[in-house]
Amino acid sequence: MAEFSLISYTPDWAERWDRFITEGSKNGTFLQTRRFLCYHPADRFQDTSLMIAAENHELLAVIPAARSEADGELRFRAHPGSTFGGIVLSKQITQAKRTLEIVDALDQFLSPQYAACELKLTPQLFASSPTATLEYALFNRGYTQETEIACYLPLAGTDLERIRAGYSATKRYELKRCERRGLTFRRLTTQAELDTFYALLCQTLQKFDATPVHTLAELTDFMVFRLKDEIRFLGVFDPAGAMVGGACLFYFTQTRTLHTQYLATDNRVKGCAPSAYLYDAVIRFGLETGAGKLSFGTSTFEHGHVLNEGLIQNKEGFGCLHTLNRIFTKRY
Repeated sequence: MAEFSLISYTPDWAERWDRFITEGSKNGTFLQTRRFLCYHPADRFQDTSLMIAAENHELLAVIPAARSEADGELRFRAHPGSTFGGIVLSKQITQAKRTLEIVDALDQFLSPQYAACELKLTPQLFASSPTATLEYALFNRGYTQETEIACYLPLAGTDLERIRAGYSATKRYELKRCERRGLTFRRLTTQAELDTFYALLCQTLQKFDATPVHTLAELTDFMVFRLKDEIRFLGVFDPAGAMVGGACLFYFTQTRTLHTQYLATDNRVKGCAPSAYLYDAVIRFGLETGAGKLSFGTSTFEHGHVLNEGLIQNKEGFGCLHTLNRIFTKRY
């Protein structure tokens, strides 16, 4: 077996870690950079991230991770501060055998310390290179798989007219009603606009007994400092200027993928359903800004075991295609 060094992450590695994610990896995104992960307070998670290096000290993989404890057992799990984590693999790892050796090295390091390992891989939709060897290696080494279904729209090489032709008759009707009602959309840029959007988001999620993952202060930090090049906010307005819908969007540069992190609407608006206009506005914004793909996120709960049929049917009404997110778990 090849010799690897497994190194526990410390802040001294932050710059090299981020350079590997953005320049040297095949499936790293800004969500796995320290620039993003470090917005969390230091005591929120017990960071147990690892780096795997070759004998010449070249980084071959990094694993953003945290320690969790449940039912009296310790787990090594994908970093809770990121939508996905798992193994972020070097572009130089192209052979299946080499990938298997990396998984073996990780298992040998973790098994004396943890009862289980849980990895949520970067979906192929956001990966700059194929990662089939990584998924195979995890399967081959005894990891079980859970699968979430997500929706996306290809935007490259098409236009709004062709995309709208793929809307269901119901969505086209709802959109026309919104247009007749005089709804408009624009990008949000001020703190006051972000405050209004966040209040609308909380109102939307309250119907499902949920709250936003991010606080208003964190979204403000993203907009003005930490993610100013990767985050966008849109607002939908009625003719009186009241915000009746909004979106928080993440942009993944390496794959030109625009992702809907949060969508919120005020469905008390009379005469139309602002959600139809909001989806269409996000699609138009993606086309106008040159995005190649538009991700509408997952439509499942409990690691994919429960399908939200209403949610996925709503996305399918806009002509969305499907992709999969995979979660791999192994008990030691």
